[in-house]
Amino acid sequence: MSFDQAIRSAFKNYANFNGRARRSEYWYIALFNSLMGVLLPTPLAPVGAVLSLVMLVPTLAAACRRLHDTGRSGLYLLIGAAPLVGWIILLIWLCEPSQPGWNQYGAGPGDDRDFRPAPAQGDWTVRCVAGPLRGQAYPLRGRVMIGRGADCFIRLPEGTPGASSIHCALRPRSDGAELTDLGSTYGTFLSNGRQLPPNFPETLYAGDSFSLGSRSVMFQLMPPASHF
Repeated sequence: MSFDQAIRSAFKNYANFNGRARRSEYWYIALFNSLMGVLLPTPLAPVGAVLSLVMLVPTLAAACRRLHDTGRSGLYLLIGAAPLVGWIILLIWLCEPSQPGWNQYGAGPGDDRDFRPAPAQGDWTVRCVAGPLRGQAYPLRGRVMIGRGADCFIRLPEGTPGASSIHCALRPRSDGAELTDLGSTYGTFLSNGRQLPPNFPETLYAGDSFSLGSRSVMFQLMPPASHF
């Protein structure tokens, strides 16, 4: 990714803390922040301060996506609060190469986002039982996002009724999976019609189903083959 592409990406993904960012994207954004502080003359210092505030959120978002790209939670940014040692550890992580292929945060930057690994024995899976992906099954390996966005592991076509760009997420457990609505526009509903409150996980068990916005897009949780 080039310098200008990275800066455009920073503003396009201004407060996007989901998905992944390659090393060049994050470090070009960091370079842009440094250049603002060095190149602006002293009389324009107030302007530089305002620009620094404007860039705070997209810089944190890019750092979060960069950690995702290495397979780590964005919460590890908090380690930077530890004097010296925390910053050194965080710096090392931000310099690490991308994990190849898919991880729990989505496709690697530049990878084929239409590729999906096939379920394997021992995987909990989620199967689409209604909607444009009907009949397809997806393995739950770590956190799996569902929506229309490019960073979603289960990606619905643009224009799918009731589906937000980043709608909800599933995380496997030994006895099922946790379903979390991610602040979707049209809501995530259980089979009994109850709507999930945003950002509060709900445990699903084998055979449980849920829908996105309406029953026109529905998924069902399927146990590993060994559970049958």
